[in-house]
Amino acid sequence: MNGTLHDVLAAISLTETDALMILVGSGLIFTLYKSLQTLVFQPLLEHVEYRETVTEGALFTAEQMREKAVALRARYDQGIFQARVEGNRTRTEIIAEAKGQAAQIVSAAEAEAAADLKAGRTTIAEQLSQAKHGAEKEATALAATFASQVDAQLSTQ
Repeated sequence: MNGTLHDVLAAISLTETDALMILVGSGLIFTLYKSLQTLVFQPLLEHVEYRETVTEGALFTAEQMREKAVALRARYDQGIFQARVEGNRTRTEIIAEAKGQAAQIVSAAEAEAAADLKAGRTTIAEQLSQAKHGAEKEATALAATFASQVDAQLSTQ
């Protein structure tokens, strides 16, 4: 077997020392790989996994907070809408009440103006009647005075 190994090594241009160095180098590389895996790669992978779980947790928490914010915003918008509806209803009631009061005031003012107008017309009618009556008396008195003056002049002539 030693001869066969020597022939195989000679076929690929290697010596027995080269084969021994290949075995020792492979052992050293395997040992280096295992020690790096234990000392470097394993802790690094654990750290990356931990960081990923923390990131996922933070993303989950952020998503929950985002959902809460959306819900709060919807509640706020609904509250604002209800306040506007209530404000518009109250405003409509106030306007209707003000219009009713204005109509009452206008109606009372119109009634008062109509009463004043009627009183004024009655007063004017009474004054006209008195003036006519006074004018008739004056006309009668003046006619009597003229008649007596004309009689007195005719009698003196």
